[in-house]
Amino acid sequence: MAKEISVLVTPSELYQFRVVNVGIKTAPLMFKRLTNKCFIFQYEINFLELIKRRRARIGYTFKKEEVEYAIVNRIHGLFRRALTKWKGDIQLWLSHIAFCKKWNAKVKLSKVFSAMLAIHPNKPALWIMAAKWEMEDCLSSENARHLFLRALRFHPDSQKVYQEYFRMELMNAEKIQKEKQLLEVARVELAKADFPMEILRGQLARVVYKRAIEKVAGNAEFHLSFWTIAANFNFTQELQKEIVEDLQTLHTNHTLTWDFLARRELDTKSLPTSECSKQAKASDIARKEERCWAVYEEAVLTVPTEAVWKCYITFCLERFKRKTNNAILRKKRLDKVLSVFDRASESSLLPQALYKQWIEMLVDLGDAEKAVRVVKASSSNFGQSVDLWQSSLELLMKLQSADVTQLFQQAFRQVPHTDCLPLWLLRLEWSESTSSVNETETLYQRTLQTPIPAVSMTVKEKYLDWALKTGGYKKAWKVFTSLHENRPFSLEYFKKMIAIEKEQDFSKMKRLRDCYELALREFGTTSADLWLEYIEEEWKHPKGEAERTGHIHWRAMKTLGGLQVERFVSQYTLLQTGNLQLHQHLTPNQTPGL
Repeated sequence: MAKEISVLVTPSELYQFRVVNVGIKTAPLMFKRLTNKCFIFQYEINFLELIKRRRARIGYTFKKEEVEYAIVNRIHGLFRRALTKWKGDIQLWLSHIAFCKKWNAKVKLSKVFSAMLAIHPNKPALWIMAAKWEMEDCLSSENARHLFLRALRFHPDSQKVYQEYFRMELMNAEKIQKEKQLLEVARVELAKADFPMEILRGQLARVVYKRAIEKVAGNAEFHLSFWTIAANFNFTQELQKEIVEDLQTLHTNHTLTWDFLARRELDTKSLPTSECSKQAKASDIARKEERCWAVYEEAVLTVPTEAVWKCYITFCLERFKRKTNNAILRKKRLDKVLSVFDRASESSLLPQALYKQWIEMLVDLGDAEKAVRVVKASSSNFGQSVDLWQSSLELLMKLQSADVTQLFQQAFRQVPHTDCLPLWLLRLEWSESTSSVNETETLYQRTLQTPIPAVSMTVKEKYLDWALKTGGYKKAWKVFTSLHENRPFSLEYFKKMIAIEKEQDFSKMKRLRDCYELALREFGTTSADLWLEYIEEEWKHPKGEAERTGHIHWRAMKTLGGLQVERFVSQYTLLQTGNLQLHQHLTPNQTPGL
């Protein structure tokens, strides 16, 4: 009997083919030819899904188990044969697991997990997946526990395995407690052996926790993760207390410990009060925050480090930014955060990242004088932070402070030369607004002598703009000609001068040619567009000479290299036919190239 089968081969490539008159003997041979890391599972799976949908649509259940059972078995057989050949393909194992879960093949899935873990015992995530399935789908805490214990034999230092094992034991204890409560409600006599007190109180979870902090010592974040997990269960108060005590003992000087202890005060129960007014609530919040501040105060005395001060200030800022209609509470928060900033700065332990926030906060509060004092007093602590220097200097420039020049000098001494471009631009901007023209030009000349190419190129462009603004076209041309040997240049610099020349009422073609020639001397080998613009200028300028374009074309073909030649030829053809307008389509910032 002729059969026609449509096969979809995956995962690397998709192929569609038809097998006609596939007999029982030829089918295995054809499958063997196909299996070059590509599988025909999708056909069987799609076929099974189609049957399921059609049965659901028409409500037809005749021989449902016989038909679907046979197809499911065939798919399992395909997976088994493929996994025998490609045991190392994790994705293939996961596909088989997903198929088993979808069709509720628990017995088969248990065997798949066992086989997978025997071949891939070095992957903790697979052990966790198998244990979660046993616990959540099969409701077997014993099997899940057994898998976690086996996983720890292979991964005795795996933090994730310990965390999930700890969570599983707490979930198991919670489940048993609920079962016990239901039986008590039903007044069923309970046997002590059925509900051991050790499990009910979470003693197994405690053993896992103790073992974990013993094997993975010195990690406060890992230690605290157990408290986070335990806090999700309402019967773990004693365990949570023990975890916190151990954290204080084992990680006394760790920043995370003090930050956790301080913030934990916000979660304490409110004092009993008969008042329910907003004023009473604000007073209660204020008392909790004061207890937090007390813990932080102890922290900065016990562990006086930048990290601890950062946690303290961050907490104060968070509380200050919280919206409240209570003026007293807001005033108290403001005074506290400003006080902490001051004390951290006096101790020389205020992190650089927080200086900017402090200064901005003072400006927002309208205390510009204090902001200036902070900048002047703390500038020695800014170090090599360009952003901090830049924001501080912008503030002083805005306030017209007399100390700007002195701080610029200090900034240039501390910041690496390669990062100084933003500072040079600020310095020039400050000079343009406050100094004479001669003093500003002297500063430009001095800046151009810097050995950093990025600074030199950017300042040349700014120098040209400033010269045009202060002295007009003649001064701009003078600056341009005086710098024609002062390398390096940017293409933008030459395009600026060309644009300035074109804007004149009587632009001179000779000067435009000089600009283009100087630009081509620097960028002629890499910019086809520059040659095309030069040719277009000769064609369209009133004083241009069209006969020069042939020579320019010849030079371009000799000078350009690689893909730029192809671009030049194609664009030149369009330019000749009038289908390309370079001055309309090319912007100064456009980089040449295909």
